Amino acid sequence: MGEVDFMLVNKLASSVGPVFNRSVDILKGMKMPHEGYNVIRNQFYSQVILSKIERTKANNREKVIAICEEDLYLPDEAYILGWSDHLSGTAVVSLYRMRQEFYGLPEDEKKIYPRLFKEAIHQLAHLFDLTECRNPKCVNYFSQMMLDIDNKSDRFCDICRRRLISAV
Repeated sequence: MGEVDFMLVNKLASSVGPVFNRSVDILKGMKMPHEGYNVIRNQFYSQVILSKIERTKANNREKVIAICEEDLYLPDEAYILGWSDHLSGTAVVSLYRMRQEFYGLPEDEKKIYPRLFKEAIHQLAHLFDLTECRNPKCVNYFSQMMLDIDNKSDRFCDICRRRLISAV
C-alpha cells in the first residue's frame, strides 16, 4: 500500500509462501486510504486499512497482507508494527518504525528485510489462527520493540510449527 519498494515486496512474497505451504500472488498496489489518516496523531488507523484490503479478496479462504511505509496505530496503542484480523483474513505491516532513521540512527538497509519478514510471518500466523508465542526466539513471539524483532529467529519454535502444520 502506498509507495513501497517493489523489490522488498517481491522478496517477501517469494519467502513467505514456503513457510505456509501456499502460493503467493502480488496484488496491484493501492493508495493508503485517506479516511484512515488521523491528522492529530499523524498516523493511519490500521483497521481502516484492513477493511480496504478485505475488499480485494477473491474468496473467504484467501489471506491478504499489505505492506506500507506509513506509521500505524490502534486506538489503545501509541503505534503498532503490524495488525491482523483472523476473521477477515487480512493483515498489514508497517516499515515506518523498522527503519533505523526513525530512531535517529544511520540508515541500514540490511536490517529492514529481516524485520519485515519476521513481522509479516508473525501477522500471517495470526491469520492461520496461531496465538502469540511466549518463546522470545520464536518468530511468532510478540515484538513491540526492534530489539525484540532483531533478537528473535526467523523460524517457528517446535510448538508453533506443530500448531501451524495442524492449521494449514
